[in-house]
Amino acid sequence: MTPQTTLESLLTPEGLPADRFSPSFLAQLPVTQVQGVVAGLVAKHGPLQRIDPTGDGFTLRFGKANVPTSITLDKEGRIIGLWFGAAETLGSIADLAGEIQALPGRTALLVVSGGKDIIAHAADQPLAIGSAAKLAVLVAVQNAVEQGRLRWDQVVPLDPAWKSLPSGQLQDWPDGTPLTLATLANLMISVSDNTATDALIRIAGREAVDEVSPANAPFLTTRELFTMKTTAKAPMRAEWAAGDTGTRRALLERIASEPLPPAAAILSDVTHEVEWFFTARELCRLLDQTAALPSVAINPGLADAKAWKSFAYKGGSEIGVLNLSTRVVDKAGLVHCVVASWNDDAPLDDEKLFAPYRGILNRLAERE
Repeated sequence: MTPQTTLESLLTPEGLPADRFSPSFLAQLPVTQVQGVVAGLVAKHGPLQRIDPTGDGFTLRFGKANVPTSITLDKEGRIIGLWFGAAETLGSIADLAGEIQALPGRTALLVVSGGKDIIAHAADQPLAIGSAAKLAVLVAVQNAVEQGRLRWDQVVPLDPAWKSLPSGQLQDWPDGTPLTLATLANLMISVSDNTATDALIRIAGREAVDEVSPANAPFLTTRELFTMKTTAKAPMRAEWAAGDTGTRRALLERIASEPLPPAAAILSDVTHEVEWFFTARELCRLLDQTAALPSVAINPGLADAKAWKSFAYKGGSEIGVLNLSTRVVDKAGLVHCVVASWNDDAPLDDEKLFAPYRGILNRLAERE
């Protein structure tokens, strides 16, 4: 049997017997679990309509969603690899926007096409956005380069005082490692490296980032954010939330000499009091300002990079916070921006935003 016919049999109510899977596959995932995954796809997305070859894999087209899939067979035609990707919800842009607006908690969504708002739901309401705030740091560095204060090829040694907690990799690199500002920017945006972020805030100057986003002044480093999100800092978080800019600067002075807390000390609860807050419209502007920089064109996020002439992306997430910010240019040169933010006082099911957001991007691609 071919990979496609094997998939077709797998997706039937009867499924496939155990002898259609290699022993190595079954050692990691029993047949009953595979059947549970398949049943869950059908229950969530409706009956399977057809299977289309796409690139190196396939697209499962269900009644309510498309799901990218790959399958690998051994020489005996047994399954040795099986992957189901994130779903793309079907429907019009308005339908998909309605799904996002209906999510629990607070949401904002802005869809701009050719400079015109297609969807604008709470687009001027600031919400917590997590690491998407790193776009403001990128703009501050870009401004400093344009002013001649900094250069992208400027080399700096990795300062241990910049080191933060993951995400990222620089926290594990040797102190003193020579790094260009371009490398720091690329890591900050493409893999959301927190140490690279703090390095650029210190190099460009916090005041430079505050100028980009006065509403978030003083602009937190990720190290400061983690320090404030420990159990011991609950009183300080309350002061931060209630305080003005001067009060907040004084709070940062109080923790300036404290060591980086261990990851285990960071609260697993929602702590929106200490965060970066941006509107969807502000994030579109930041993407417009940085669209020509290489750093925003490394990781496409949820966009299909092959469907667009160019893309710029940054997202952000933490407990109770999720943001997706994408700027794409279609083959005709038309610019689109899609920003979605979701805040709630409970952990989020990311896929509930990913699926309709991915659908919106694909509907825009189909409009060419």
